[in-house]
Amino acid sequence: MFDAAKKTRWANALISIFIGISTFCIYFVLIVALVVQGLLTSHYEKLSALISEAEKIGAESIEIIDRLNALAVDSCTVELLNIMRKELFFASRIRDIGFIKDKHLICTTGQGVLEAPVKQSPWDFINERGIKHWPEARLVLFDGDITATIAERGQFNVVFDTRWLEQQAAISTHWELVYRNNRSETRHTYGDKGLFRNLAEKSAQAVTLTSTYSEACSTTIPYCAGMETKHQDVIKRNQAFSAYALLIGIALGVGASLLVRPALKKRLSTENRIIRGIKQNAYFPLYQPIVDLESGKVIGCEVLARFQDAYGAIYPDEFIPVLARAKLSWPFTQQIMQKTLEDLNLKTGLPEGFKVNINLFPSDIAQSRVQGADISLALAASRFHITFEITEDEQLDSAAARACIDWIKQQKFELAVDDFGTGYSNLSKVRDLGCNTLKIDRSFVFDIDSGGLGAVLVPLMVRIASELGMEVVAEGVETEAHAAIVRGMGARFAQGWAFGKPMTAEDLEQRVHETASTTEP
Repeated sequence: MFDAAKKTRWANALISIFIGISTFCIYFVLIVALVVQGLLTSHYEKLSALISEAEKIGAESIEIIDRLNALAVDSCTVELLNIMRKELFFASRIRDIGFIKDKHLICTTGQGVLEAPVKQSPWDFINERGIKHWPEARLVLFDGDITATIAERGQFNVVFDTRWLEQQAAISTHWELVYRNNRSETRHTYGDKGLFRNLAEKSAQAVTLTSTYSEACSTTIPYCAGMETKHQDVIKRNQAFSAYALLIGIALGVGASLLVRPALKKRLSTENRIIRGIKQNAYFPLYQPIVDLESGKVIGCEVLARFQDAYGAIYPDEFIPVLARAKLSWPFTQQIMQKTLEDLNLKTGLPEGFKVNINLFPSDIAQSRVQGADISLALAASRFHITFEITEDEQLDSAAARACIDWIKQQKFELAVDDFGTGYSNLSKVRDLGCNTLKIDRSFVFDIDSGGLGAVLVPLMVRIASELGMEVVAEGVETEAHAAIVRGMGARFAQGWAFGKPMTAEDLEQRVHETASTTEP
């Protein structure tokens, strides 16, 4: 009992700790999910803004280049420079415009006509519309210290103004804009070089333990953008919130653990385990041999109920009263009867007419639950000789109880009075019930070899039972000395640890076989 109680306490503690940790983990996962969702939403908005700005730069550049090419000029005149500067003045996203002839830069809006034409370096990409791209062109006019994105078609090129792009992403967010002519060719343009992962054709997202990443591509220009936020950066930027959220999570976990303890204590209390045991199939039968003292053969057994669940065993002196108070005695008895039939029917080593004693609650007899029940009829149809053991009780004095007892006898079941000599039982009541067997309580047998009260009462009980035509079974026979004494007092049958502790059906079958073999002539 101590071990079961200790195990239950440990189970309560472990479950409450588990619930506390689980609550904290669920809260943590929820917070992380909300933060990640917030980051993805932020990425979507910022990437949309980046792509939109890139598309506007591209659209404006093409419009300017197309208008200038429509002039069909072949030299850089003052008139052409004025037109180019006018275009630049009204442009929003262009820094410079240049005139190209024979792959040489002849003049620009910023420098005018160059003293010496500058030969164009080979382009990096050219798209299906014939637009040449230099994503990171070095502006030789500034000693190569400045790079910029240049687009060219026909005789004109434009230098993009990317300040608008850089304003779209927060300083703390890592991002990269790349030129992507196809899935296998990308070229860094702006932002953090090497960040773009090229995960999908149009858009993709990737969340890891350390970062949240998103990327998207334009549908009108060959540009894509990737954006990544490091989770540690989010924590650093929001230290107060992170600490506050952590404290709330810990408080929720501890609170859940404390709140669940009373419920667990109630749920895992002995009484609740006993009641739940019916539905959880926690009750099972064991079988204690009944021995013929003259032949030494095992001629029957008493079915003893046991309880075992995940938290340990509970003994019959604990669960029997609880089941009676909870009015679960009959479901319990039916479960034990059914399992007994399932166990013993399979044991071919048990002979025809083997005695099987099954305990009944007085309340189930008084309320006629036994009468006509399917399990009772199944027992009657079995090959076994069934005896119902009852403990004499006031409830058996009612007319309904008497009628149920008569029905039991009509079905060829026998009756045995259990624990005779204690409590309410007396010989006149036993005689009136018409019992077949008298089971002498173990308390009288226990001190029989030391000349105690049992030494006087047991012979008297045996003699009176014999006069009433009843068999006698002495319970609690623990030694060979006890067995010899009760046999000398006239008791024909006995059960107790001297012949075997409560055992499984397999062990019972083996014991029957052993005693049958040793007693054969």
